[in-house]
Amino acid sequence: MLRGNGGSFCVGDDFEDIAIHYGHVGAEPGKRPPRLSQRARLAVDRRLGRAVEAFQTSAKPVIAQVHGHCVGIGMFLVEVSDLALCADTTRFSHAEQRLGLAGNTFNLAHLIVLYGPKKAREILLFGDQFDGPTAEQIGLVNRSVPEDRLDATVAVWVEKVCRNAKDALVMGKAAHNMPLAQLGISGYIHAGMVGHALGTNVKFDEGEFNFFRARRDGGTKEAFQNRDAHHEE
Repeated sequence: MLRGNGGSFCVGDDFEDIAIHYGHVGAEPGKRPPRLSQRARLAVDRRLGRAVEAFQTSAKPVIAQVHGHCVGIGMFLVEVSDLALCADTTRFSHAEQRLGLAGNTFNLAHLIVLYGPKKAREILLFGDQFDGPTAEQIGLVNRSVPEDRLDATVAVWVEKVCRNAKDALVMGKAAHNMPLAQLGISGYIHAGMVGHALGTNVKFDEGEFNFFRARRDGGTKEAFQNRDAHHEE
């Protein structure tokens, strides 16, 4: 079972950590922060990618129980889980794409198979929020239920899974990953490492919204507000 401890399943990576890891802090006033090397960026993304991959390749089936907000890395985890159930009120999004990635993400091959090529592009290019019933409709989750029924519904699903023999569950999960490997999906993580590392090094032209510059000049909260306003105009 994979679920959030608190008001949300996952609101994404801690942005202060991300800013530090990718070298967007530490500059003297009025100066640009030092440019992080590609090898340093790749090292960060390798750790993140391996963490996501561990859920897909785990020996046991993974069931995600999703509520509140599910953003960024939280979306990755739901996308690679074996089964997923959510509350109707859940707010899903790949809003991290609005930082300048525009479709460059870790498990891109998995998203294309899960949503279809055009829907995957829509979800990643826009970074819009959508609710639980929409998540069920597009195949992100198996079921979306009223929030007050989520715990009970998940408990029923867990019991159904656990009626299988342990050996069968482990072999079934391994067998499931074999055709994914044949389709090339198991290698997505390597492409994701490289692509995401390059994506964090995007050059913004004059007049384009630069989240990190906005954050430097006005703080994190204002930068997020300006980011969403820019994408929703």
